[in-house]
Amino acid sequence: MTKDRMMPVAPVRIESPSGLSFEVNHDGSMRRMGFRDLVLNLFPGNALEGGPANLWLRRHGADGIEAVPLLGPKSPGAVRVDANGLSGHGTWRDVRFVVALVLAKDAPAWFWHVRLENAGNDEVRVDLVHAQDVALAAYAAIRMNEYYVSQYLDHQPLAHPQRGWTVAVRQNLAMGGRFPWALFGSLGRTVAYATDALQLHGLATRAGHPPAALAGDLPAKRLQHEHAMVCLQDEAVALAPGASAECGFFAWLQADHPAATSDADVACVAKALALPEAKAPDWSKLTAGGAAPVATT
Repeated sequence: MTKDRMMPVAPVRIESPSGLSFEVNHDGSMRRMGFRDLVLNLFPGNALEGGPANLWLRRHGADGIEAVPLLGPKSPGAVRVDANGLSGHGTWRDVRFVVALVLAKDAPAWFWHVRLENAGNDEVRVDLVHAQDVALAAYAAIRMNEYYVSQYLDHQPLAHPQRGWTVAVRQNLAMGGRFPWALFGSLGRTVAYATDALQLHGLATRAGHPPAALAGDLPAKRLQHEHAMVCLQDEAVALAPGASAECGFFAWLQADHPAATSDADVACVAKALALPEAKAPDWSKLTAGGAAPVATT
């Protein structure tokens, strides 16, 4: 594919009445994710390299696990970004995918919805890994020193009986007298997690290789390091030829969480999944008329 000359150069701003505002590059990578005076992501993405936040589609085979990002300049799909949201679709290694970003209207929550379909003649085993760099801080604090902001973030894995692992993140450095907090989880079931980019990437991406952890399972261990990133590994699914599956991830935000994270906070999973935006979108509308293509490698 080649870039469409009509695609906007500047990021597109997607807003929700709940106070969320996402600036998205034309290739689907996240530039800036915010809630009122807070910035949610630690590192801004750009159109050249994308950004740390992404959805990775993985295909399990006899020779190992292959992975591809669904967002950013290396995505094999076509992406559409406008004021109404983000959607993309494409096919990779006989797996047809559709992805949509949906911001909730009545609560500071957002959802990644993904539909996977086996377009080949043989059964395939696939899963998703979601990576989201986290800041939960004022813009000035982040741009002054990302590592400093990251070191004040507390990561707490919480087990949910149906959704598996969720990861709560609390900013322990007061932001205007508040302690922002977010909970990340799966619309299916999370089987493993990571809390820092070092656990996902290792040193591989410095040499131009895919993130090291994508070749296996995430460590399912908490690391309080300098590159805060919530990574969730969804439960793998086997798809017969022509079969499909719906999956995805959610995030629930609180502008102020005075107390430290506790097991009681897992109740926020039900709050997020009760929102109407937690339901899968109309997939046919997301692929109707196509989407503007982006560059691929």
